[in-house]
Amino acid sequence: MSSAQDTKVSRVFAVVNAHSGQAAPERVIQTLRTHLAAHDQDCEIHETREHEDLTSIVRDAVRGGFDTIVAAGGDGTVSAVANGVVGTDARLAILPLGTTNVLARELGVPLDLEAACALISGPNGTAHIDGMKVGEFCYFTQVGVGVDALMIHDTSEVDKRRMGAFAYVWTMTKNLLGYKPRRMTITADDRSVRTRSLQVLLANCGALGVSGLRWGPDIQVDDGRIDVCIFRPRSPLDYPRIAWNFLVGRHGQETRLTYLRASRSVLVQANEPLPVQGDGEIITQTPLTVEIVPRAVRVVVPAKIDDRQGQSRTR
Repeated sequence: MSSAQDTKVSRVFAVVNAHSGQAAPERVIQTLRTHLAAHDQDCEIHETREHEDLTSIVRDAVRGGFDTIVAAGGDGTVSAVANGVVGTDARLAILPLGTTNVLARELGVPLDLEAACALISGPNGTAHIDGMKVGEFCYFTQVGVGVDALMIHDTSEVDKRRMGAFAYVWTMTKNLLGYKPRRMTITADDRSVRTRSLQVLLANCGALGVSGLRWGPDIQVDDGRIDVCIFRPRSPLDYPRIAWNFLVGRHGQETRLTYLRASRSVLVQANEPLPVQGDGEIITQTPLTVEIVPRAVRVVVPAKIDDRQGQSRTR
């Protein structure tokens, strides 16, 4: 992950989801204000309400001159807030309060509240991350068709609060026992694959939840392309082998896993309507069309430059 270093924060607009995670919103707000005040920075706070259009609220804030927009919540909150920043010079800052916090983990944003607030107040850097556009909305971690969408659909808020990330594991296990692969056609740019698939995952982030595992070895959030992972087990007997190859990082040796890459668009068609999840929320159903948006959002990250290819890239 590359970043331009030591970017200064001036005007901050913070969106706080009071229903995310275990931290009380009052503590989140006070901690953020304390860190910003120590650097002579002020902050306007917006606490979320049901059925409001967060993206429009954030767009208004950006038009009003706020140059740093804080998303305090889970991946769904981060996604909604980020859409108000897409294509602007404002930066997205993340206070990870959710169950999995996939994007924060991918970008190296601290999961600890104090440390995350300290990052926002600076010093910090800026990364440019890609987006996956479905309709008029962008998603930034993964878009999935198959058992992951069913898992998200069937995991209750009560279970997430009680069991954390394990709630997803439990729901996934129950869904796998009765789920059969569906006939699908997946087109990534100009290449098409027809197959029976248990899961099709469009990965902008490589992190697989909180497990420490990754969907693939070379998935990067800022490389201008999307990796499409197609799972094709013939029976439940294939599941342990697939899981083992993921665990030891042998994705390329797994015969029931196919990878496609796209830099323009992805189309997923199924022989029946299937739910689709984006950034941890159910968003639509198949057929699914996704447009890749390179460098969609500027994001506050730790001030360092990753030399992935032997030379630094400052963005």
